[in-house]
Amino acid sequence: MGGPFTQRTIETRCASMSLVAPGFIEQRFSATATIDRAGFEENRIARQELGGESPYVMLTIIPEGIDFELAVTSTDHFKPERGKSHLVALAVVVSDGMGEAIAKLYFSYFPTDFPARVFHEERAAREWLTSQMPAIRSMAV
Repeated sequence: MGGPFTQRTIETRCASMSLVAPGFIEQRFSATATIDRAGFEENRIARQELGGESPYVMLTIIPEGIDFELAVTSTDHFKPERGKSHLVALAVVVSDGMGEAIAKLYFSYFPTDFPARVFHEERAAREWLTSQMPAIRSMAV
């Protein structure tokens, strides 16, 4: 087995991506950023680097009133890795009704091959993701 766990963070143009615990990634979008397709792709690459070859869950925090390009909502960002991703659950925390509507609409157009839920409270999202962690342990060989 590997050595002791080390927390790692990768800053992208629109978010801070952190491996905060084994199998647990946090993606915190900057309130001053504009979310665009290039930023989403940069985050995807950072997520894969942080997650590596082991299964993981991800908590995404989207601040209230964040600016985004419309093209972000019409692209299946998980398609390139569908069926080969190690992401096993995604919790998206939104602060306002607009964020909730956009997130839920996105997931209705582009269903994931892993559980994905939208929350208003970070604590509830963390609890749900923690409940998904046994799925990670059952995948370990």
